[in-house]
Amino acid sequence: MPAQKSYPLKNAFWSSVVISALLCAVIYFCSLTLGRFTSTLLPDAGASWYYWKLPHAELYATISVWALYLAHQITAFVMIARINRANTLPDGEAGELNIRFLKINGVFVLLHILQTTLFYDGLAQQMPVMSSQGSVIVMLVLMLVMLNGRRGLFFGKKVKLPSAGVRGVRIIHPYYIAWAVIYTFWFHPAEGTVGHLIGFFYLFLLMIQLSLAKTKIHTDIRWLTLLEVFVALHGALVAVQAKNGMWPMFLFGFLMMFIVTGQYGIIKQKSALVGASVVYLVMAFLVYSGVFGNDNTLADIHQITWIPIILYGLVFVFSWIIALFFLKKKTPAKGTA
Repeated sequence: MPAQKSYPLKNAFWSSVVISALLCAVIYFCSLTLGRFTSTLLPDAGASWYYWKLPHAELYATISVWALYLAHQITAFVMIARINRANTLPDGEAGELNIRFLKINGVFVLLHILQTTLFYDGLAQQMPVMSSQGSVIVMLVLMLVMLNGRRGLFFGKKVKLPSAGVRGVRIIHPYYIAWAVIYTFWFHPAEGTVGHLIGFFYLFLLMIQLSLAKTKIHTDIRWLTLLEVFVALHGALVAVQAKNGMWPMFLFGFLMMFIVTGQYGIIKQKSALVGASVVYLVMAFLVYSGVFGNDNTLADIHQITWIPIILYGLVFVFSWIIALFFLKKKTPAKGTA
């Protein structure tokens, strides 16, 4: 394949981050026009209910969101396949396919904002709420599997995972993550609540990660760790918005993943590792002591282990399940971590 035209990676990356923030501002201001839709929303009916959807499916809303989602999804798969087949780029450079992918994602973001303004509904009208949340959970598990060889899984220690499973994860991960990110993006209407905006910004960062495959930033452990940790902020803010009192579980549950695993990829000094762990434990103790006026108690502090137990357990489950499919395959993985 002929060499791609290349562009400065740093410029492409930071421009994309700034544009992502501007797109969030556009979503917010456009959401101010959605009163004719939000005034009709049904009361919240609990954890399995998605609040931000019309009382009944509307034809044009359904056709528009599904057509645009499928167009975005298929285009992303095609771009990933093309980038995977392209030549390796020099350090500090992004290829023309990367830039094209960034632009494509930007266009579809604008189309989603327009679709929400005209018809409101996202994929949530037809799909269960756990499908969106679950897709992101699996994405985080795949990241843990792939990064085990670089930073370990528990306190800097690598665990033994089936090589066929790890190889399989590397092959399928760009396509799975592209599905998880784009599906979740179209699942929600382009609403302007704090929870939606921080979620959309996180999804935009993940789209940047997808678009910049085979570049140096795509495998930068600092950037990857940020993408992992960001979900703690998002989960906590959504829980605060829901007023269900579960924000400490999301905040400290996902931060425990950073303390046990993530920090060992970016922090080398033992004193700093210990210091971060102590700060985490003190803050968790204070929050669950009710010092900050919240209703949680020390009897609830076990909640911070729920998310890590699920994610670490799924690391072994998925790596072995995927190994069953790739055990006899010897083709080297083309995906990038």
